[in-house]
Amino acid sequence: MGRPTGAKKVRRNQATFDYIVCKQLFTKAGLRSFYNAGGPISAPVGAMEVKANWVPADEVDSADYYVSEAPDGKKYALTAMHIISKVLPDWTWATFEHQNNPGRCDYTGCRDAYGALVTDVDASDVRDRPYSACAKNDALKAMLSAAGLSPVWEHYCLKGSQTDFVSATGLPTHLGNSVTEAGFADTSSCITCHARAAVNAKGIMTTPAGFVDPPIPALCPNPSGSCSPNGAPDPNWFWTNPGKFDQAAVAMQTDFIWSIARFAIGD
Repeated sequence: MGRPTGAKKVRRNQATFDYIVCKQLFTKAGLRSFYNAGGPISAPVGAMEVKANWVPADEVDSADYYVSEAPDGKKYALTAMHIISKVLPDWTWATFEHQNNPGRCDYTGCRDAYGALVTDVDASDVRDRPYSACAKNDALKAMLSAAGLSPVWEHYCLKGSQTDFVSATGLPTHLGNSVTEAGFADTSSCITCHARAAVNAKGIMTTPAGFVDPPIPALCPNPSGSCSPNGAPDPNWFWTNPGKFDQAAVAMQTDFIWSIARFAIGD
């Protein structure tokens, strides 16, 4: 099957919502207050966010997918999702794909040491090819059943997870979804990309190095010119003269949450 097209939706749990609202982080005035106070913005440990990708249900064999009905009555099938949780200070990052997604294990392979019968699937040199089904072990099946979840959830595969910018030997870690990061999954790093979410003293999203358009060629080996920064964040994104006596902040991180930086309201 070809790659279906669709849209994405981001949802947050109550802990994340309450933090953003109570701290007035949905307003530029609230962000300016945090900036002037020296920050930091830091969501509570229980915070979670889910980014889901959907296609019209008639584009796929919807019997194998989780399907949701929109307010207008149209039905959509879930093809992929990211889940982040503030269990660790820099969040934990996990990405899932439907087993029918072409190229779901491309570039990084698929790694699931918890629920999959085959824990490691190597990436293919042939992009966009189908991969085998991600059969689940009995323990995970029992957990899904106990939670009252439909068997269709067994068709969703953990591609991988991420908890740090670099490996123990200093190599950049990568995590990218063939749907969400289509076109630059080979350079994608969820944690590094979201680390750039920041605002300036006016409470407006900044565009530090790595946000440039067109992208810096050295960062973008793709012929398409699409890429993601990966590895450790660059201090120059946030400071003038980083590490020096006269360093000064030029941007305040919004705790890896892009929507805080991008969609704050007001003047």
